[in-house]
Amino acid sequence: MSFKKILVVEDTDSNNKGIITLLKEVGIDGVNQSQFCDDAFLKIKKAINDRDPYQLLICDLSFKPSSSSNKIRSGQELISKIKTIQPVIKVIVFSVEDKPSIIKSLMDNQNVEGYVCKGLYGLRELKKAIQEVYENKKYTCPVSTGALKQKNFLQLNKYEKLLLELIAKGYKHEEISTYFKSQNITPYSKRSIEDHLSKLRDHFNASTTSQLIYLASMGGFIEESTD
Repeated sequence: MSFKKILVVEDTDSNNKGIITLLKEVGIDGVNQSQFCDDAFLKIKKAINDRDPYQLLICDLSFKPSSSSNKIRSGQELISKIKTIQPVIKVIVFSVEDKPSIIKSLMDNQNVEGYVCKGLYGLRELKKAIQEVYENKKYTCPVSTGALKQKNFLQLNKYEKLLLELIAKGYKHEEISTYFKSQNITPYSKRSIEDHLSKLRDHFNASTTSQLIYLASMGGFIEESTD
């Protein structure tokens, strides 16, 4: 026994084919796929409305921008939106991303049931994850399990937290620079602020500042208010 209806969200054709082939090998025929997050979300909504919801979502985290009209730009955001309208759907992340902070955030804060890192044994681990998750267990592959055991989770200092909080409130770089200078917070130059934001985007695997704020918020790194 296994899942009967699965949605695969992956924008790379080769990975899509590999996942679909794997699912057919284990006897799962009810598989649909999508290469874009917006399209995937619409498929989930339609299935709910048709009273034939998907049981499992297998989702990547990074997607190439296809259109400026796309509203959902990342797998993290897609998972969050889907869990909002269908909390009981099972989710397995299948991604090259192995940062402990991202894996922990998805497992703990977004209630993802499985996390498998792509690689040499990725499909083999995905097969294990599907069976474990079907049996209402959580599953992390050896790579993601090892990442979660690391002690060097992302720790933001006070400067970085305040910077993110001000950005989230809509402050512009010049305004943050002025505020930091008035509070004797260093570094306060516009260039330093931009450099710190760039490093934070890299660590959170965020392509835009708005995506950075979203991921930092989901990870519990941004407080609701600042003094």
